[in-house]
Amino acid sequence: MNDTLVCIDVYTVAEGDTLHSIAEKYDLPVSLLMKVNGVVDPYNLMVGARLCIPGDKSQLPHREEHKMKAQQPKTHTVKAGDTLYLIAKMHSIKLDDLMDANPRVDPYNLMIGSVLRLPY
Repeated sequence: MNDTLVCIDVYTVAEGDTLHSIAEKYDLPVSLLMKVNGVVDPYNLMVGARLCIPGDKSQLPHREEHKMKAQQPKTHTVKAGDTLYLIAKMHSIKLDDLMDANPRVDPYNLMIGSVLRLPY
C-alpha cells in the first residue's frame, strides 16, 4: 500500500463472495484489493478469510489508525528454497498452524511467488 492507505475495515469472506463483489461493495479496484491482501488467485477465495479493506488514513481518527494496521493479515511470499517447515520456523509458528492457515497449498509443490497466510 502507499503511505496514505491503511486498513480501514476488515471484511470476512462469506459463501458466494467474489473479489469483484467485495471490491464493488467498497468502491475499490479489484487489483488494489488483491495487492493489499496478497491475493494471488482471485478465483480461490476461502470462506472465513479476512480481507483488509484499504482506505485513505484521513478517513480514520488518529487512535484508530494503529488498531487497524494491526489487523492487516500477515503473509509470507514463497522464495526459492522455502519449505513450509522453514517458513514456520522463520516466523516462530507451528508447522501445523501454518498448514491449517493454507489448506489448499501442496506442501510438496510450493510455488515461488505464492503468498501464504501466517496464522497470527
